[in-house]
Amino acid sequence: MAVIRFAVVAGVILGTGLVAPSASAREIQDIHVKESKGRIAAVGPGFRLKLTRHGITTSVVDEEFGDPGTGNEIVRQVIDLAGRTFRPFVCKNGTYTIRSGTFKRAWRFSLLERRPAPYPEQFHAGFPGFVTPFLGEFDATVTDEAGETLRVLISDLAYEARTGDGGFRSTAPIHGFVVDRRGRIRDRISLFGHFRSGPAGANATYRIEDRGTCHQTADLGWGVPGTDRVVVTGPLLVFPFNAPVITPQR
Repeated sequence: MAVIRFAVVAGVILGTGLVAPSASAREIQDIHVKESKGRIAAVGPGFRLKLTRHGITTSVVDEEFGDPGTGNEIVRQVIDLAGRTFRPFVCKNGTYTIRSGTFKRAWRFSLLERRPAPYPEQFHAGFPGFVTPFLGEFDATVTDEAGETLRVLISDLAYEARTGDGGFRSTAPIHGFVVDRRGRIRDRISLFGHFRSGPAGANATYRIEDRGTCHQTADLGWGVPGTDRVVVTGPLLVFPFNAPVITPQR
């Protein structure tokens, strides 16, 4: 089953002409998310996003998206979900199989560098540049075990950059709603990944905050230690390696 957060990318990377690090790549802002039971609002470098049970709306200012100072272009893709096999969403109130929909994505690369361990080599091979940022909009029609049709709406975001001391940091929030035909939220996705390390990956710390009702892990099938219990939600992953999960107090 396909994982599509950072999939179908290798061919695009080779044509983007990634350039050397720039000073501005170390200075641009992170992604900030405000979350409630029925609304998600996110602000990042050059974009805004709002997610409700009714849909996803985004606005992007190309001249401010990510780090324009690198000279790297914004990459945009639309993945048609129909007719393909993806991992279902496993949630408290149902298991939801994707039938149709789209996954719209935009990102700008900032640095052509390796992420530190425990990011596996397979991930570097397919995506050898920092995404600063990644903006994903997932809108799918799904069915549950009883054959009921529902809608899944997800904001899939990421921000990767060098820290001031030459380390690495990543912010990786995924939020979403499973909505029934009456417009009621059946399940909520709330996974927020945090990664930070010093130079050369020293003292790496990482965690995933889970405030939702959709909980699942998967083996990525890479045959690499640390990639067999990866936190996912359907075909989307937070980090491509096993990471501890915490449930923050409300």
